[in-house]
Amino acid sequence: MIQRVRLRLLGLALLVSLAAGIAAAGAMHTRTVSEVLPIAIAAFAIAIAVGWAVAASLRTSTRRVIKAMRDVVRDPSRRITADGATGDELRELAEWINFLAEDADRSHRALARERMLLAAVADGLTQGVIAVDSEHRIELLNDAARKMLGVTSSPVGEPLIDFVRVPELFDLIDSDVAATAEVQLPNTPRALIRTARKWGGDGRVLLLEDVTTVRRLETVRRDFVANVSHELRTPVAVIRANAETLMAGAKDDPAIAGRLIDGLHRNAERLARILADLLDLSRLDAGQYRLELASVPVRPVIEQSLSAVEPQAAQRKVTVRVDIPDGLAVRADPKALDHILVNLIDNGVKYGRPDGNVWVEARALGDDAPVAVPGGAPGVRIEVRDDGPGIADKHRTRVFERFYRADPSRSREAGGTGLGLSIVKHLVESMDGEVGVDPNLPHGSIFWLRLPRASNMGSS
Repeated sequence: MIQRVRLRLLGLALLVSLAAGIAAAGAMHTRTVSEVLPIAIAAFAIAIAVGWAVAASLRTSTRRVIKAMRDVVRDPSRRITADGATGDELRELAEWINFLAEDADRSHRALARERMLLAAVADGLTQGVIAVDSEHRIELLNDAARKMLGVTSSPVGEPLIDFVRVPELFDLIDSDVAATAEVQLPNTPRALIRTARKWGGDGRVLLLEDVTTVRRLETVRRDFVANVSHELRTPVAVIRANAETLMAGAKDDPAIAGRLIDGLHRNAERLARILADLLDLSRLDAGQYRLELASVPVRPVIEQSLSAVEPQAAQRKVTVRVDIPDGLAVRADPKALDHILVNLIDNGVKYGRPDGNVWVEARALGDDAPVAVPGGAPGVRIEVRDDGPGIADKHRTRVFERFYRADPSRSREAGGTGLGLSIVKHLVESMDGEVGVDPNLPHGSIFWLRLPRASNMGSS
């Protein structure tokens, strides 16, 4: 702009000098070039000097405005000081620049707020969200997606293929329409992925949902229904067969009728136990099994549990030995703890060897013990050990599953429902405890549970 001003001033100076020369010649009544030329040159020099001074002043003001604009670009919070009188072009230019800067600053703040809101919403989702451009570069990755992909850094701008090498995923991204597929991710066994186009640009938005738990629950439900049907089928079939045999005339034969009626009674009792255990599990799952936690002395509860299994122990000639320190108490529900101990001791008696031994022991874990209850509080460990055949390693991790039996024939022969240990696990965990099983070398098993230690005897 200054260069154009200079050229215009040069032309203006030439016109001024020419006009001055003509005016001087007319005033002096002379037509000699030598007399007019000095006057024209002087007028030209004066016009050039004045114009140059004006251009220099304009250039200084313009440079000041340009410098102020640079400062505004570097720091959007700064503004240009509008100098000059009202109506001055440079002042008006500065005011408009300030207006544009304020508008850009407002837009920038609004965009930043929207980005923060979007990031907060995305990070608050339990589903993973990934936005990629047309070249499969990551534009957005929330915390859930990072966990699913096993990413610890912020890979915005990086190619997605550097973090995920799943062909099905890229087939979804390259698809022309929105699609859904269930794929296997590195850190998530199964994930349901939905794709959608981005608004206002190329690329895709991916929504990842971890369906591992859902699929596992579906499998558990199918297995549970199948196991319940299987467990109920045998006693129902026996009851039906015995009843039909009795109705067909066997009731008139005392010897046969006695055996059939005994079979009816045993299988009816088995059905009742299965239904009672199923009802307890249903109440536990629904959170309707109310526990009243209190300080419970361990020795009286174990002695009460022993009285329930004495007939079975006497029948199998199993010796039950108890070693419980006086004054040891846990924070638990008395009825639930009695149910747990009866189940564990009864299992030791039924599935141990005849003429064998069962040991029931308890000890307090110190504050610095390497094992404690999940909450980190001091605990009490209760063990039920037997010297029976034990449980194989491949079965030990699954004995607390519903209807799971390490030896189905022995379990049904002993009258077990396959639900007792599952109920034990539910009850112990509901009281902030842990339960498990270890081998009792050289023979047998150790069923143990850890519960929080009560601070004062008898206090709620």
